[in-house]
Amino acid sequence: MAEKSSENSVRSIQRALNILLCFNWSDRELTLTEIAEKAGLAKSTISRLLTTMELEGFISKDQKTNRYKLGRNIYYLGLIAKESLDIRKISRPIMEEICQASKETVNLYLLDNRERVCFEQVESPQAIKQSVKIGERFAIWAGATGKAILAHLGELIWYEMIEDIRSLTESTIVEPDAFIAELKQVREQGYAVSVGEKDYEVGCVAGPIFDVHRKVIGCLAISGPRFRFPDNIDFYSRLVTEGAKKISNQLGYYDRSPEYME
Repeated sequence: MAEKSSENSVRSIQRALNILLCFNWSDRELTLTEIAEKAGLAKSTISRLLTTMELEGFISKDQKTNRYKLGRNIYYLGLIAKESLDIRKISRPIMEEICQASKETVNLYLLDNRERVCFEQVESPQAIKQSVKIGERFAIWAGATGKAILAHLGELIWYEMIEDIRSLTESTIVEPDAFIAELKQVREQGYAVSVGEKDYEVGCVAGPIFDVHRKVIGCLAISGPRFRFPDNIDFYSRLVTEGAKKISNQLGYYDRSPEYME
């Protein structure tokens, strides 16, 4: 009996957290019906949880409009999180571990509009190595690092960028259908690979990084000279995808399991 009670308590917590994640920059205030639809739960269940969350200061209700918004305690916790949630601080030790394991340069790129920006770098200890400048910008339609991000953006964006793709060199995929097919493959396998793209003598493997809203915000990458890049990239792809997942998880990303919606 105690075990069942414990399971119910955990489920209630999961549902309450799921309610909080219904709010975002676009939906700062929501009705009971809108929250129930987003959370995939019955209105009666949502209503009970909202009442408790309101009493505890995590949800606020406008008595005139009957719309809900995040409460004062969320604001307070957000201030604390803002001070402690530094993506560079989170990523650096993970990147150093990957660099030590691969002996190649590891980079963190963040998405900015339709460009990727090098935000952090741990250079290879080897004399001949691949490196870029911190703050350097690149288009997201080129290279493994760009495609690891682009593959997880809306497909409409893929088609909007076709004209940009035509400006690439002959060594890069320029056929729209082939490019779209590659992005779908990247999205399915969870990482992107490029070797010698745009005539650069560089090999690269990159995996996407997601935020708490399950949106792609950047990528983690291993890159090195083409002559040293392995034909079998399983080891590199595993390092990159696991590292990117660790960073994503520390940023609040998680997969919503079906049981949350029961």
